[in-house]
Amino acid sequence: MKTRQWYRARIRWAEMVQGRGIRHWEEGLYLFRSEDREAAFRRALEIGAGGQSGGEEEVGRRSRWVETRLAEVVTLDCLGNELEEEPLEVHWMRLPATERIAFDHKFEPAQKAPATSR
Repeated sequence: MKTRQWYRARIRWAEMVQGRGIRHWEEGLYLFRSEDREAAFRRALEIGAGGQSGGEEEVGRRSRWVETRLAEVVTLDCLGNELEEEPLEVHWMRLPATERIAFDHKFEPAQKAPATSR
């Protein structure tokens, strides 16, 4: 039986506005246990998928569709087995979008392996 190690994942979502494209990035830092890096990556993708949402946003008399989409698992680090409790979300931040990304852009986070942050 494999020992479950602690992993830290930095996950990024894009807030997309219909007719405009990306508004900003959102990032969260999560800690969780997993058997190996491959399983940890799958778990990070599950956490990221759970953070997706969409809905109408009222702007004056008009409304527009806004979606939060999983864009990527930015980093994934093995921290060993020293931690004793499993907090889920550790840190969250919103970052300005400096690039132009159209609303119909399809992110494929499972296709991009995360780096280690060290």
